[in-house]
Amino acid sequence: VLFRSKKRDLKRGAMQELLTGERRLPGFSGEWGVRSLRSCLLASPDYGINAPGVPVSGDLPTYLRITDIDDDGRYISVNRVAVNHSLAMNYLLGKNEIVFARTGASVGKTYLYDAKDGELVFAGFLIRARIDCQKLNPDFFAAYTRTSSYWGWVRVMSMRSGQPGINGNEFASLELCLPPTVEEQHELAGILSDMDAD
Repeated sequence: VLFRSKKRDLKRGAMQELLTGERRLPGFSGEWGVRSLRSCLLASPDYGINAPGVPVSGDLPTYLRITDIDDDGRYISVNRVAVNHSLAMNYLLGKNEIVFARTGASVGKTYLYDAKDGELVFAGFLIRARIDCQKLNPDFFAAYTRTSSYWGWVRVMSMRSGQPGINGNEFASLELCLPPTVEEQHELAGILSDMDAD
Protein backbone atom coordinates (compact mmCIF):
# COMPACT_ATOMS: atom_id res chain seq x y z
CA VAL A 1 0.00 0.00 0.00
CA LEU A 2 2.84 2.39 0.91
CA PHE A 3 4.59 1.63 -2.40
CA ARG A 4 1.36 2.25 -4.33
CA SER A 5 0.80 5.53 -2.49
CA LYS A 6 4.39 6.67 -3.23
CA LYS A 7 3.93 5.77 -6.90
CA ARG A 8 0.69 7.79 -7.02
CA ASP A 9 2.45 10.82 -5.50
CA LEU A 10 5.30 10.55 -8.03
CA LYS A 11 2.78 10.35 -10.87
CA ARG A 12 0.89 13.41 -9.57
CA GLY A 13 4.14 15.37 -9.35
CA ALA A 14 5.14 14.37 -12.89
CA MET A 15 1.66 15.23 -14.19
CA GLN A 16 1.82 18.66 -12.59
CA GLU A 17 5.20 19.38 -14.21
CA LEU A 18 4.28 18.02 -17.65
CA LEU A 19 0.83 19.63 -17.82
CA THR A 20 1.96 23.10 -16.79
CA GLY A 21 5.09 23.34 -18.96
CA GLU A 22 7.51 23.12 -16.02
CA ARG A 23 9.11 20.12 -17.72
CA ARG A 24 9.36 19.93 -21.55
CA LEU A 25 9.59 16.90 -23.79
CA PRO A 26 12.68 16.59 -26.00
CA GLY A 27 12.14 17.99 -29.50
CA PHE A 28 9.57 20.59 -28.47
CA SER A 29 10.22 24.28 -27.87
CA GLY A 30 8.39 27.61 -27.89
CA GLU A 31 6.47 29.44 -25.21
CA TRP A 32 3.34 27.96 -23.71
CA GLY A 33 0.38 30.34 -24.01
CA VAL A 34 -2.79 30.95 -22.04
CA ARG A 35 -6.18 30.19 -23.62
CA SER A 36 -9.63 29.98 -22.12
CA LEU A 37 -11.39 26.63 -22.19
CA ARG A 38 -14.22 28.41 -24.05
CA SER A 39 -11.90 29.06 -27.02
CA CYS A 40 -11.17 25.30 -27.23
CA LEU A 41 -14.81 24.13 -27.34
CA LEU A 42 -17.17 23.43 -30.25
CA ALA A 43 -20.18 24.84 -28.37
CA SER A 44 -21.10 26.47 -25.07
CA PRO A 45 -21.21 24.06 -22.12
CA ASP A 46 -24.66 22.56 -21.48
CA TYR A 47 -26.43 20.96 -18.55
CA GLY A 48 -27.65 17.39 -18.17
CA ILE A 49 -31.19 16.06 -17.92
CA ASN A 50 -33.17 16.18 -14.68
CA ALA A 51 -34.88 12.83 -14.38
CA PRO A 52 -35.07 10.08 -11.77
CA GLY A 53 -32.87 7.01 -12.06
CA VAL A 54 -34.76 3.78 -12.77
CA PRO A 55 -33.71 0.12 -12.63
CA VAL A 56 -31.49 -1.00 -15.51
CA SER A 57 -33.39 -2.50 -18.41
CA GLY A 58 -32.09 -3.74 -21.76
CA ASP A 59 -33.55 -0.96 -23.89
CA LEU A 60 -32.92 2.03 -21.61
CA PRO A 61 -29.66 4.04 -21.65
CA THR A 62 -27.45 4.16 -18.55
CA TYR A 63 -27.71 7.29 -16.41
CA LEU A 64 -24.40 8.98 -15.47
CA ARG A 65 -24.55 10.81 -12.13
CA ILE A 66 -21.83 12.51 -10.06
CA THR A 67 -21.69 9.42 -7.82
CA ASP A 68 -20.81 7.27 -10.87
CA ILE A 69 -17.46 9.05 -11.33
CA ASP A 70 -14.44 8.21 -9.18
CA ASP A 71 -11.71 10.63 -8.05
CA ASP A 72 -9.52 9.64 -11.01
CA GLY A 73 -12.25 10.50 -13.52
CA ARG A 74 -13.27 6.92 -14.24
CA TYR A 75 -16.80 5.57 -14.64
CA ILE A 76 -18.02 3.38 -11.76
CA SER A 77 -20.53 0.83 -13.08
CA VAL A 78 -21.28 -0.93 -9.76
CA ASN A 79 -24.60 0.74 -8.83
CA ARG A 80 -25.74 1.42 -12.37
CA VAL A 81 -29.19 2.89 -13.00
CA ALA A 82 -30.97 3.75 -16.24
CA VAL A 83 -32.97 6.77 -17.36
CA ASN A 84 -36.46 6.62 -18.86
CA HIS A 85 -37.30 10.00 -20.41
CA SER A 86 -38.53 11.02 -23.87
CA LEU A 87 -35.63 13.49 -24.27
CA ALA A 88 -32.89 11.24 -22.83
CA MET A 89 -31.16 10.66 -26.18
CA ASN A 90 -30.49 14.45 -26.46
CA TYR A 91 -28.16 14.05 -23.47
CA LEU A 92 -26.11 11.11 -24.73
CA LEU A 93 -22.38 11.64 -24.28
CA GLY A 94 -20.15 11.33 -27.34
CA LYS A 95 -16.49 11.18 -28.32
CA ASN A 96 -14.30 14.08 -27.03
CA GLU A 97 -16.95 15.21 -24.54
CA ILE A 98 -16.13 15.79 -20.89
CA VAL A 99 -18.50 16.43 -17.99
CA PHE A 100 -17.88 18.48 -14.85
CA ALA A 101 -19.66 18.09 -11.51
CA ARG A 102 -21.18 21.52 -10.89
CA THR A 103 -22.27 21.49 -7.27
CA GLY A 104 -21.76 20.05 -3.79
CA ALA A 105 -18.73 18.34 -2.30
CA SER A 106 -17.81 16.82 -5.70
CA VAL A 107 -17.73 20.14 -7.58
CA GLY A 108 -14.97 20.12 -10.19
CA LYS A 109 -14.83 16.32 -10.57
CA THR A 110 -14.60 15.33 -14.26
CA TYR A 111 -15.23 12.38 -16.57
CA LEU A 112 -14.05 12.18 -20.21
CA TYR A 113 -16.45 9.96 -22.14
CA ASP A 114 -15.05 6.57 -23.12
CA ALA A 115 -17.07 4.51 -25.64
CA LYS A 116 -16.07 1.35 -23.72
CA ASP A 117 -18.41 2.52 -20.94
CA GLY A 118 -21.43 2.18 -23.26
CA GLU A 119 -24.28 4.64 -23.88
CA LEU A 120 -24.35 7.23 -21.09
CA VAL A 121 -26.94 9.97 -20.56
CA PHE A 122 -25.56 12.67 -18.26
CA ALA A 123 -27.56 13.96 -15.29
CA GLY A 124 -28.54 17.51 -14.37
CA PHE A 125 -25.79 18.09 -11.80
CA LEU A 126 -23.22 17.59 -14.57
CA ILE A 127 -22.11 20.07 -17.24
CA ARG A 128 -20.92 18.86 -20.66
CA ALA A 129 -18.13 20.48 -22.67
CA ARG A 130 -17.53 19.43 -26.32
CA ILE A 131 -13.80 19.69 -26.99
CA ASP A 132 -12.43 20.96 -30.31
CA CYS A 133 -9.59 18.48 -31.02
CA GLN A 134 -7.88 20.93 -33.39
CA LYS A 135 -7.15 23.11 -30.35
CA LEU A 136 -7.15 20.84 -27.30
CA ASN A 137 -6.33 17.17 -26.85
CA PRO A 138 -9.19 15.71 -24.72
CA ASP A 139 -6.89 13.30 -22.82
CA PHE A 140 -4.43 16.12 -22.11
CA PHE A 141 -7.28 18.23 -20.71
CA ALA A 142 -8.77 15.35 -18.68
CA ALA A 143 -5.33 14.79 -17.12
CA TYR A 144 -5.05 18.53 -16.40
CA THR A 145 -8.28 18.34 -14.35
CA ARG A 146 -6.41 16.12 -11.91
CA THR A 147 -3.59 18.58 -11.20
CA SER A 148 -3.25 20.85 -8.17
CA SER A 149 -3.43 23.88 -10.54
CA TYR A 150 -6.93 22.87 -11.63
CA TRP A 151 -8.10 22.05 -8.11
CA GLY A 152 -6.76 25.36 -6.82
CA TRP A 153 -8.92 27.10 -9.45
CA VAL A 154 -11.96 24.99 -8.44
CA ARG A 155 -11.50 25.96 -4.78
CA VAL A 156 -11.38 29.67 -5.60
CA MET A 157 -14.30 29.57 -8.07
CA SER A 158 -16.59 27.57 -5.81
CA MET A 159 -16.08 29.66 -2.66
CA ARG A 160 -19.56 31.06 -2.20
CA SER A 161 -22.03 31.28 0.60
CA GLY A 162 -23.98 28.06 1.06
CA GLN A 163 -23.28 25.12 -1.21
CA PRO A 164 -20.18 25.28 -3.43
CA GLY A 165 -20.89 25.38 -7.15
CA ILE A 166 -19.47 26.37 -10.55
CA ASN A 167 -21.73 27.04 -13.53
CA GLY A 168 -21.13 26.34 -17.22
CA ASN A 169 -20.02 29.87 -18.03
CA GLU A 170 -17.50 29.79 -15.18
CA PHE A 171 -16.08 26.43 -16.32
CA ALA A 172 -15.74 27.90 -19.84
CA SER A 173 -13.71 30.78 -18.38
CA LEU A 174 -11.07 28.36 -17.01
CA GLU A 175 -7.67 29.54 -18.27
CA LEU A 176 -5.36 26.84 -19.61
CA CYS A 177 -1.63 27.09 -20.13
CA LEU A 178 -1.09 25.18 -23.39
CA PRO A 179 1.94 24.19 -25.48
CA PRO A 180 2.33 26.01 -28.82
CA THR A 181 1.28 22.89 -30.80
CA VAL A 182 -1.45 20.27 -30.41
CA GLU A 183 1.23 17.68 -31.30
CA GLU A 184 2.97 18.36 -27.99
CA GLN A 185 -0.37 17.89 -26.19
CA HIS A 186 -0.77 14.51 -27.98
CA GLU A 187 2.71 13.41 -26.87
CA LEU A 188 2.09 14.49 -23.28
CA ALA A 189 -1.31 12.73 -23.23
CA GLY A 190 0.39 9.53 -24.50
CA ILE A 191 3.03 9.63 -21.76
CA LEU A 192 0.40 10.15 -19.08
CA SER A 193 -1.68 7.30 -20.50
CA ASP A 194 1.38 5.01 -20.29
CA MET A 195 1.91 6.09 -16.68
CA ASP A 196 -1.75 5.26 -15.96
CA ALA A 197 -1.40 1.82 -17.52
CA ASP A 198 1.70 1.21 -15.44
